[in-house]
Amino acid sequence: MTKLGQIVRTFRRDEDGTALVEMAIVAPFVVLLSAGVFEFSNMLNTRLLLEAGVEDAARYMARCSSDWDTCAGLAKNLAVNGAVTGGSARVTGWTTTAVTVSKSSTAAVDASTGTQLYLSSKSTVDVVEVSTSYTYPDVGFWSYLGFGDLTLSVAHQERVFGW
Repeated sequence: MTKLGQIVRTFRRDEDGTALVEMAIVAPFVVLLSAGVFEFSNMLNTRLLLEAGVEDAARYMARCSSDWDTCAGLAKNLAVNGAVTGGSARVTGWTTTAVTVSKSSTAAVDASTGTQLYLSSKSTVDVVEVSTSYTYPDVGFWSYLGFGDLTLSVAHQERVFGW
């Protein structure tokens, strides 16, 4: 029996240190998985904050009784900062210039199906839409995997009751 054969046979029977070797093999994958879960949950949280802001702004615009430009400015601040005036940023880097507020008239009844979309004594109703797009500033894991910039887009519509 050669010296090399004795060494191989010794290592084959010896189980000391196998947990360390297994951990050394598995640890990088566990760290990557954890980083991915963290990154995804952070993206989801950011999207939910954007969605909450846009919904708040649309509800505010639907009931605002002042002129359009004043209401739109206040609604944009409400979306971004969580307050009509002042407030603190919901999402870092999200500004009022990224928020779009628009109004349109839409049919109260869908012409093709006859489905009543809105209860109204008129044939059309005013609907306000607030939307935004936000480029997600990742912590590095997303771009490390080779993906480009991730843009989160959110929109919400409300029937207008004010004005």
